[in-house]
Amino acid sequence: MNKKTVGLALSVMLAGSVVLAGCSTTGDGDKDAGSSEGKKVLRLTDTSDITTVDPAQATDAVAFNMIGNTMEGLYRLDKDGKAIPALAEKTDISSDNLTYTFTLRDSKWSDGTPVKAQDFEFAWKRAVDPKTASGYAYIFDTLKNGSDVSQGKKPVDDLGVKAIDDKTLEVKLERPAPYFLSLTSFGTYTPISEDFYNKNKKDFSLQPDKLLYNGPFVWTSWKTDSKRVLTKNENYWDKDAVKLDEVSIRVVKDTSTVANLYDTDEIDYAGLTSEQVATYESKPEFKTALRSSIAYLKFNNEDAAMKNADARKAIARAIDPKGITDTLLANGSIPTTSFIPKDFIKDDAGKDYTSDINWFDRDAKEAADLWKKANGDKKTTIELLSFDSEDAKKISEYMKGQIEKNLPNVTVSIKQQPFKNKLDLEAKGDYQMSYALWGPDYQDPMSNLSIFESTNSQNDVKYKSSAYDKLLNAANEESDVAKRLDLFKQAESQLIEKDQAIAPIYQAGAAYLSRPSVKDFNRQVFGADFQYKYVDVK
Repeated sequence: MNKKTVGLALSVMLAGSVVLAGCSTTGDGDKDAGSSEGKKVLRLTDTSDITTVDPAQATDAVAFNMIGNTMEGLYRLDKDGKAIPALAEKTDISSDNLTYTFTLRDSKWSDGTPVKAQDFEFAWKRAVDPKTASGYAYIFDTLKNGSDVSQGKKPVDDLGVKAIDDKTLEVKLERPAPYFLSLTSFGTYTPISEDFYNKNKKDFSLQPDKLLYNGPFVWTSWKTDSKRVLTKNENYWDKDAVKLDEVSIRVVKDTSTVANLYDTDEIDYAGLTSEQVATYESKPEFKTALRSSIAYLKFNNEDAAMKNADARKAIARAIDPKGITDTLLANGSIPTTSFIPKDFIKDDAGKDYTSDINWFDRDAKEAADLWKKANGDKKTTIELLSFDSEDAKKISEYMKGQIEKNLPNVTVSIKQQPFKNKLDLEAKGDYQMSYALWGPDYQDPMSNLSIFESTNSQNDVKYKSSAYDKLLNAANEESDVAKRLDLFKQAESQLIEKDQAIAPIYQAGAAYLSRPSVKDFNRQVFGADFQYKYVDVK
């Protein structure tokens, strides 16, 4: 939901930020929208400011929400979450499923210049180039030589992408990938104008005018830690399908403020905190939904206190997630031990991937025994890294209480950090354990599980397991759906049940208020959290 450390990723990708939203037409007394009367404006609040809007540098939900609504790749998701052609007017796939030839439709950048196949080739090669140090370079491992290029073993030009001419893009894969078309909807796969980049290399993406946009909206203004505005892109090839004129997003870290905005008719869609659920749950506008983000504890597997698997297992078993899901959040979140979300992957018979998974039991006695096995009677202090939002503070304090109650001689200190600072500390390995969220980037177990491969650039838990790597590689090579899903389960068992490299806690839900006038403002199951292209206000 990174994205989603994301965070979108992403997290998602991780999606440490909580997006709260509202939309209405202007001319209704809304002072914040700042638009001329009669324009349709979607007004949102977000708990975090922009970290980056560079497709090659994005690793978090805020960034991918921006990219997903201002940029467009070969495919995008429709309002039901299905991958549909976007800039790809025609797609030809070879009989061995290893070569994809895309014919691009006529489309323009926001400055009126044409989008070319070369823009895709440039963007993808830039993202995978080790010099770029992209946190999402691994997402091109699906392409021919992708992994070798990102690790510096082969030159960038060996990546399996080539512009045959301005309108034709040829992509060669390392192996058949049934999810590849949905993967091209992801933000890192969007194009970048090489000419524009070279002219603005020093300040590229740092301000709204230091980017070109080819998606439904253009980023037009930004007040740091305050507000950002997107405006309908008049050069977008499908602009007639875009109903909104503007999207206004304010940074509001105090999430309780959003409900007040809803009550005063300043917004039409509001995310709710756990404290607000009891107040609003009787209203007809109240709804809950299960999201695809997984909340979990990252363990720094190279840290002195965390490198013992029994210590990690003890912490995982010491925390009862129901205190979080049922009391602190009360928003439809559910406990989980899997890193794959429920209602995300099903087999050919329609059986959910997670239906028979329970990688560990929450058991205070077993937790204490495991901790003693790892540390004896030694007094230990562990630092828990967390987000700086109010909900994150409450959840972190709850986990601290559970760990200190159930594990002997353990003290937990909480280190709350702004979103970007937290990501930086994780990337540097400067933490012991961290409360994080991750949302999938494409609809396949590999989207979540690949980030723990030994060579993955997102592997900031420092997990190294040849057994795990081999199982994921085998899953990548397997074409039979049932066998492939079984290999993923074996890999997840290695990661969580045997090694406890991470500790899944809960699958995130969302409680919100939505007026009937708001149409098609739906959270996506992967990629950007929301697509403003489909939203309307009646």
